Amino acid sequence: MSGPDIVWNPHALEQLRRDATTMAQLHRIMVGVHNAVGGSAAGYELSSVQGAKKPQGRGFVSVAAVTVEAKRSEAKYNNLIRAAGSARG
Repeated sequence: MSGPDIVWNPHALEQLRRDATTMAQLHRIMVGVHNAVGGSAAGYELSSVQGAKKPQGRGFVSVAAVTVEAKRSEAKYNNLIRAAGSARG
C-alpha cells in the first residue's frame, strides 16, 4: 500500500512566504542579531525587502556590516555568525 499523494499548491506556498506573520518573525529574529552585534552604533545595518513575485516572492531581512571598522571586525571575529546562533528564538 502506498502512502498519500502530496498535491502542492504553489499559490498557497507563495502566500505563506509573503505573509505578514512570516515577515514579522524574520524581522524579530534579525532585530535580535542586530542588537547582539551592537546595532547601528557598531556599524551594522538592518534591512528588509519583500521580494518580487518572479517566481517566489520571498521576503528578505538582513544585517550587514557597513562601516570599515565593522567589516574588519566581522572578518576577524565572525560577529554575525555568532549572533545568529544566539538570536534564534
